Amino acid sequence: KMLLLFLLGAATGRCLHDETQKSVSLLRPPFSQMAPDFRSSYLTLPNSLDPQPLRIQTYYIGEPISDGAWDPEGDVMRGRPRALTAVREATQQIQGVLAVPPVQGPLLLSRDPTQYCHAVWGDPDTPNYHRCSLLNPEYKGETCLGAKIPDAHLYGYTLWPEQGPPQLVQPDGPGVQNTDFLLYVRIVHTSRCHQEPSIIAYSACCQLDSEDRPLAGTIVYCAQHLVSPSLSHGDIVMATLHELFHILGFSGQLFKKWRDCPSGLNIRENCSTRQQVTRRDKWGQLLLTTPTVSHSLAKHLGVVGVSLGVPLEEEQGPSSSHWEARLLQGSIMAATFNGAQRTQLDSVTLAAFQDSGWYQVNHSAAEELLWGKGSGLEFGLVTTCGTSSSDFFCTGSGMGCHYLHLDKGSCSSDPTLEGCRMYKPLANRSECWKKENGLPAGTENPHGEIYHSQSRCFLANLTLQRLPGDKTNHPSQIPNLKEAKLTGRCYLHQCTQRGAYEVQVEGSPWVSCRPGKAIQIPGYHGLLYCPQGRLCQANEGNNSVTSLPVNLSTQDVLFKLSLGLAGPPGHTLQEEQKEELAEAVLQALVNRGGTGRCYFHSPSITTSLVFTVHMWKSPGCQGPSVAMLYKALTLTLQEKALEVYHGEASFTTEYIKLLVTWDHNPSTTQITLSVGLCLLLLILVGAIGIVAYQKQATRQVGPSAP
Repeated sequence: KMLLLFLLGAATGRCLHDETQKSVSLLRPPFSQMAPDFRSSYLTLPNSLDPQPLRIQTYYIGEPISDGAWDPEGDVMRGRPRALTAVREATQQIQGVLAVPPVQGPLLLSRDPTQYCHAVWGDPDTPNYHRCSLLNPEYKGETCLGAKIPDAHLYGYTLWPEQGPPQLVQPDGPGVQNTDFLLYVRIVHTSRCHQEPSIIAYSACCQLDSEDRPLAGTIVYCAQHLVSPSLSHGDIVMATLHELFHILGFSGQLFKKWRDCPSGLNIRENCSTRQQVTRRDKWGQLLLTTPTVSHSLAKHLGVVGVSLGVPLEEEQGPSSSHWEARLLQGSIMAATFNGAQRTQLDSVTLAAFQDSGWYQVNHSAAEELLWGKGSGLEFGLVTTCGTSSSDFFCTGSGMGCHYLHLDKGSCSSDPTLEGCRMYKPLANRSECWKKENGLPAGTENPHGEIYHSQSRCFLANLTLQRLPGDKTNHPSQIPNLKEAKLTGRCYLHQCTQRGAYEVQVEGSPWVSCRPGKAIQIPGYHGLLYCPQGRLCQANEGNNSVTSLPVNLSTQDVLFKLSLGLAGPPGHTLQEEQKEELAEAVLQALVNRGGTGRCYFHSPSITTSLVFTVHMWKSPGCQGPSVAMLYKALTLTLQEKALEVYHGEASFTTEYIKLLVTWDHNPSTTQITLSVGLCLLLLILVGAIGIVAYQKQATRQVGPSAP
């Protein structure tokens, strides 16, 4: 399950998915125990249908079976809207990532014969050999990780005499239409939640189809976290995505069932169970070795052409359902969760679902994982992480910056890092991007720090006071960087082009920050180090708020899309809710467009519910032009309004506005405005002419119909 990694100073919990999945029986359609007319109606036939977005139907189980659960303060009722909203948003996001040949007819789940049947006929000479001869009087129905599955979702069952026709005990339920996966949701305060307070949620898959694709599973939310102010809405959504990926196939118990489909999902008869999904290397490390995964990791590390396996985390035992934290820190399927802002839906995880053989994957949905990018074959090894060969790791216990530069951090380790150390966000007020973390007005600010949505953490020793031994007055006289004692500080940044940016310290002008170099700031003593390959990257996740490039050439068209939203009557949007709602609208927009997030930049929303996002195609972004994407979005939004859920409220789009700009140069802007006004006048004149022509044509033809 998803583990909430409490930041420095708090206990680290452990991951529960492997032990949870092992406690659940995986059921497949029991053909050998069914009469021919009981055979599944939902199995997809070879060549029958092209893959379509995975349809997940959610059922909230409000009265779970007894397992020691309790709810001392009403957390379940208070947390239910938050959990169900997160599930809705997570399943929408899954639809933009995974596709399957759709289930035909109603989806029905199997019953476990070992549960409802007490004995079977044992004489092979009898017609009903091995069919149920005696029912279990204690049978109460089917469950999935404590969730009671409704009879309406299940096949029926029968009692068989030694000879002759069966006696129907329970008929088939009607099943669930237009569904490829059934998700059951429980919100409880179980003894497991109580014993391990860092667990946000845990999950298990319960049922498979005849090709072993997961058909049903359950997510259990620990109720106390749903009402905790320490977790944002985005955190709950990200934790839900993590759990969904587990029960859809990223699980140590399901790896051995992955399928090899050389001809793709459209031609199913060539599929077979993969001969090898995992293996151990010569050092005993467990690796996931399927081809797309191996290629994706090699590309990420910058060693394309090398055959690699991806290490799996084994802290809890010999099987694992998570990536090795030393190698894929920040991945959605890492064992620890450090907040939605610091978690990416990475390409290596999507490659794993491609290799499962069950899904068609939209790889353009992947977000760039900065951890270890381009660092080579030696990256992430226990033997090299302490040698200063990579600036993703640190040594000692000093203060610095988390590798995404969103937070100040302390150099430390945890059990998943196996002795390797990295800068981990501090427990309190480490976020540079939170304005409220800044110093109170009027407080002395000797280091010139600025907390803002566009602030980032930089290694620096800037001060208004002259440093001991500091005689530098010019950048050419900057001493060796290693000689300066730098620590993490928060300063404004803005992108100028890919990989290039400027910084600003309180009271200073904007100063160009050359990646990999140390610079001086006018009015301050000391140095500021400009990180390389971390800020203003082409596919930087939108959660990492970065301003738009300000030096686009006149050939680079920039779209600014505005959506007016309508919410519940009397609804007011609090300042702290803006970022969460903007993220929810953006994700819904990405899902509607069917493209990657690399087209969308700097989303924001006002208290009057006007959502704005800049659209431009980042280098390396795969897909149509921005103009084509905008046209497609406009058409689909006109046909069907965008609906977004946030908290207990529902929002829909009322109108769309578009601005097209080029360069930010003032003279160019004036020319653009002039041209725009001329074009607008031409359009108006043309429109008036068309209307006049249509009226004249109407008079010539005759009276128009009502």
